[in-house]
Amino acid sequence: MKLVRSLLTSAAFAAAMVSASFSWGQCCGGASYNTVAAAAPANGCGCNYTVMKTVKRMVNEKQEVTRYRTVNETVYDEVQVPVTRCVKEQKMRTETYTVKRPVRETTYKTVNYTVRRPVTEQRQRTVNYTVKRPVTEKHSKEVTTYVRRAVKENKQRTVHYTVRKPVTETTMKTVTSYVRKKVAETKMRTVTSIKRVPYTEMKTVKVRGGHFETRTEVIPGRSYTRIHRTRGSFSTDPCTGCRTYTPGCCTKVCCKRPDRTVCRKVWVPECTTKQVPVCKYRCEKVCKEVPYTVCKTVCEKVTKQVPCTTTRYVCEKKSRVVNYCCTKIVCEPVTKTVHYCTTKMVCEPKTRVENYCVRKMVCETKTKKVPVCTTKMVCETKTREVPYCVTKKVTEMKTVKKARCVSKKVPYTVTICVPKCVTEEVPVTVRCAPRRCCNSCDSCDNDGGCDAAASCGCGCKLFNGRIRSRLHGMCARIRGLFAGCGCKMACGCEEAAEPCCS
Repeated sequence: MKLVRSLLTSAAFAAAMVSASFSWGQCCGGASYNTVAAAAPANGCGCNYTVMKTVKRMVNEKQEVTRYRTVNETVYDEVQVPVTRCVKEQKMRTETYTVKRPVRETTYKTVNYTVRRPVTEQRQRTVNYTVKRPVTEKHSKEVTTYVRRAVKENKQRTVHYTVRKPVTETTMKTVTSYVRKKVAETKMRTVTSIKRVPYTEMKTVKVRGGHFETRTEVIPGRSYTRIHRTRGSFSTDPCTGCRTYTPGCCTKVCCKRPDRTVCRKVWVPECTTKQVPVCKYRCEKVCKEVPYTVCKTVCEKVTKQVPCTTTRYVCEKKSRVVNYCCTKIVCEPVTKTVHYCTTKMVCEPKTRVENYCVRKMVCETKTKKVPVCTTKMVCETKTREVPYCVTKKVTEMKTVKKARCVSKKVPYTVTICVPKCVTEEVPVTVRCAPRRCCNSCDSCDNDGGCDAAASCGCGCKLFNGRIRSRLHGMCARIRGLFAGCGCKMACGCEEAAEPCCS
């Protein structure tokens, strides 16, 4: 953008110069130009010719310039600073306290008690009983037999036989027995018990208490260092015409924050002594009558009638008719004696001796020793070590890094545009005006205008007035542009430069 602006400015300046030289060539007398073609004719007739005109124009030339700028660096220095800190130290103190220790005592007491001991006795008794004994009897009878001959005949005969018939007899028998019967008996006994009875006793106790107090402390403000930079300034280089900004220097300023007043609560310990009721127990011996039930077994004699059933067999003769088929044989009667046996049960009384046991309870008095425990409290003084903390302040040296600012010059390269005035020969075509035919141009203006003036050699009054004034104003503006505002608008460089040509 800067380059385009500089090219446009140069082109405007060249156009203005060309137009100015052209207008000046229209005037009477063009002898200041270098003639390239034929010289102007002497007879004063109008013709065109080329002259070389010396033109000065501004050219931007780039140059590399080394400059210096101030750079601030932070450097940390190690500084020894005293630091105060609180250290807690634990100490021990001896404290005496009283302990009640229970002591147990065991005593033995003689107690009489009754024991029922079972006693077994061996006895004998006579028992009568009946035994049925079988008795065998031998009999004989005469039997007549016949010799038979073969004659078949249906007959009936009577058969005699003996049957044993059981006969049951019931008799009453007296039986004596012993029955064990439980009998409940209520007795009284003395029971001794130990009962703990509470009682109140006043005890002196040290109570650690205290209260809060509000204390005011002033905390000093913290000191700190800050860096203060002064205001910079602009300077103009006389050689290049560029403006350079010089930053201000850095200074250290020590500041301190305002002090603070702080209220805080502090615990103030107090130790007081007061009477405290303590509930204690003592053992008391209590005797009371307690009923208890004793079950004992008593043997009781019971006599009862028991029915006794006896079974005996009785022989009974019977007969029956039997149908039979026989072959009748004519027999001769034969008589013979047949022996046979019969058995019958005979009751026989007997006696036996039985052994039996009789058990009875015998009361027996015994003695035993019963332990009785008694507890009593014994006061005992002991000593113990109690820890407590003590706070003390310890000052130590601590290494702290302190910052400080160091300024130094750092070189850097800047490319700037330097305006340069260049002289060139430019060919200009000049149109020569005819020689004047009258002394004044008023008649030309009044009668024929520009054509009449041209024929008389005066030139155009309109061109000589208006255009010339406009061209002079444009040249003055361009000249003031290069002379007043510097290179910032002409070439686009960062800093203004002094004009090197007029």
